[in-house]
Amino acid sequence: MGKQIVAGGGVVYRRTSKGIKILLVHRPNYDDWSLPKGKLDRGESIRECAFREVQEETGFTVHMGPHLGKIEYITPGGYDKDVDYWAMPLISGSFVKNKEVDDIVWLKPKKAMAQLTYKRDREFLARLPKRWWDTDPAVYLVRHAHAGDRSAWEGDDRVRPLTHRGAIQSHGIAESLVDHGITRLISSPYTRCYQTLEPLGELLSLEVERHPALAEGAKPKATMALLSELSSTRAAVVTHGDVILNALQSLADDGMRLKRPVEAKKASTWVLHASDGTFTKGKYIPPPN
Repeated sequence: MGKQIVAGGGVVYRRTSKGIKILLVHRPNYDDWSLPKGKLDRGESIRECAFREVQEETGFTVHMGPHLGKIEYITPGGYDKDVDYWAMPLISGSFVKNKEVDDIVWLKPKKAMAQLTYKRDREFLARLPKRWWDTDPAVYLVRHAHAGDRSAWEGDDRVRPLTHRGAIQSHGIAESLVDHGITRLISSPYTRCYQTLEPLGELLSLEVERHPALAEGAKPKATMALLSELSSTRAAVVTHGDVILNALQSLADDGMRLKRPVEAKKASTWVLHASDGTFTKGKYIPPPN
């Protein structure tokens, strides 16, 4: 086996009145059309590499969507190369010509496949799921991670922080949810809930919002109004056990199917799938450890 090259990139896309268009870049050093990508820097993850390289090569600000897969090939120099790609919806920005990329083009998926220089890139796009850019709405309803014994905490319970175990769980939650296309993060105002979402916010470069409808003891009507607002998005919501159980009961009463008996252990997640603004089924994910 030759030297291993690890790289990350993105299938950058935008929605237009005529449908989805994909970004291709022209690299003058190779005179080719390809998907934006680049090599891993020391100390960064593949995901961080993909995000950085796409923005450096194109000048665009993008959101990190779901992981789409990997291309493996041997370079002309005989090196083994692996490139992981993520879906990356365009947020803003404009292209700036640079030494690595001197031109770009936005094309519909079929035309993009024809424009790509390399067969491996064309095959990669061809094997993506149908309408890979359309991610079904879902709310990831998370109970905050471990925060110790309430009775042992002196002071305002609203500022009780995560324990060391809870901090580890929060990172496990982040790792499990990072590639699910989440675009909004909302937390109970309580410190332990906010801290549970912080690692995911860092990975996704998203701000964690605080909402009173997720606070311990919140009125179920207020919580359900917030969930209804989120039913057309993909959001991660961190709250308390009582709020989760009340919400699940209300959703079940409205006809949502639950795949297992209702429980809400600390650091666990309920994935609430939605269709046309209605939650249709809930799936339980146990705590990461």
